[in-house]
Amino acid sequence: MKIVVDIAHPAHVNFFKNALRTLARAGHQVMITGLRRGKLPSILENELSEFPIHYVGKHRGTKFSIIVEANLLKFIRLFFLVRKERPDFGLSVGSFTLGGVLKLFGKPNVQFDDDPERPVNVFLEKLTSTRLFFPPIVAPQKNVGTMGALKEWAYLSPRYFTASTDGLSAYNLVPKQYIFVREISTGSLNYADQEANTVASFAEQLPTRYPVLLSLEDKRMLGAYPPHWTILQEPVADIHSLIYYSCLVISSGDSMAREGALLGVPSLYVGSREMKANAMMEERKMLFQCAASEAPGLVDGITNKTLTVPAQDEFRAQLLAEWDDITQLIVSQIN
Repeated sequence: MKIVVDIAHPAHVNFFKNALRTLARAGHQVMITGLRRGKLPSILENELSEFPIHYVGKHRGTKFSIIVEANLLKFIRLFFLVRKERPDFGLSVGSFTLGGVLKLFGKPNVQFDDDPERPVNVFLEKLTSTRLFFPPIVAPQKNVGTMGALKEWAYLSPRYFTASTDGLSAYNLVPKQYIFVREISTGSLNYADQEANTVASFAEQLPTRYPVLLSLEDKRMLGAYPPHWTILQEPVADIHSLIYYSCLVISSGDSMAREGALLGVPSLYVGSREMKANAMMEERKMLFQCAASEAPGLVDGITNKTLTVPAQDEFRAQLLAEWDDITQLIVSQIN
């Protein structure tokens, strides 16, 4: 079977990579469509180079680019690519563009999402998907099913991820003695209303006894952060091990805040979006959403251990026992 997989965000690479390799080993033919969006092409070519990659659109971070280049023009290019390649099945994280094209050709496609707060997107996903899966934050409906975990679990489950200390020496780091910070760009529709450089606004208030690793999406903003912070150059080899061995994650983006929490690292989400997916980790006391003004106090509570959080290994073992294997769920849809 020929399977087309649409990848529009770096996190989608990790979401699908274990399933795609499993499918390829089973004899399926996999092809990828992607966007020219920031570091995504280099990540795709580094992580999934064994599969043919077709770029079908751009995402320049402006509303015009998102609407025209990343959706309208992408739909047209996908149409001609699908007509040429004749895939049998489609997979994506919320790609109603691929779903719409495959529906025109009468081909099934399965989509995944964790963001029911975007009603227009969800409406289009339901309209164009054969089956749409959400974490247990949305009630099952006609063509909407439940994946019993957050989507980041597809690659962060202990079944697929084992942390390594090998990369720490390059940054002169000691396990659990540094802070990992992620600052996103606000040049997307999801974050258009969020203040830029959120972490920078309280960076000088963080404890200086802890080195800081900074994953900065917009490198033009480098001067807004303390000069002694270490700036990561993406794509970063084994970035999730760097997160795993940190004592704390601070992120202005929701995806990496959840990744930190799933890795058993207390994580502060200082972004503006209210998400049911985040609430699943907030209930387990591993993710804390707060305003920028509240972050330094929470950092002190976590680093000084006056704020109690679950033990890392026990927390991940509990998730492993309770949650679905998302990679196997993806594979089962093809089978």
